[in-house]
Amino acid sequence: GSTRLTREVAVSLHKLMAYKDEYEVARLLVAPGATAQATEMAAAGGRIRWHLHPPLLRSLGLRHKIAFPESTAPIFRTLARGKRLRGTLLDPFRWAEVRRIERRLPEEFLVAVHRITDELSAERFDHAVKVAVLPQDIRGYEHLKLARVQRFRASLSELMESPATPTTVASSGL
Repeated sequence: GSTRLTREVAVSLHKLMAYKDEYEVARLLVAPGATAQATEMAAAGGRIRWHLHPPLLRSLGLRHKIAFPESTAPIFRTLARGKRLRGTLLDPFRWAEVRRIERRLPEEFLVAVHRITDELSAERFDHAVKVAVLPQDIRGYEHLKLARVQRFRASLSELMESPATPTTVASSGL
């Protein structure tokens, strides 16, 4: 009768599918609310600049963020509209390691979810929830995200190979 497992699977799957890529960052930067807030913060005479560390430039050796002036907003608007290219052959970001992994993670997680739900019982419920919440710790950009994906995969493998720990109710004989 509990919806806890369903809720955790849904939250985790959403997290894996709604990652913040270059298209999403661009959309957030030029969204009307964000632009209005930046203009308000800049006050009279202030300049708006976005400080970013693009993965492409990072891969070419750039070690620091660079400032993009407000005049580059049309480029960000164009990039934001490019989200339709996400994952297609026309997606210029599709070859990045982090993007390839992000595209595979939902399927890896669903395989594990199907396996735990096929074997689900009252005794295995808490174990199933532990598996369901694992993706919720995957966050950050580039190397941080890749490190957390490695931890996720190690933890998932460990949980999938270990026998379920009986719940307190089940072990008390109730």
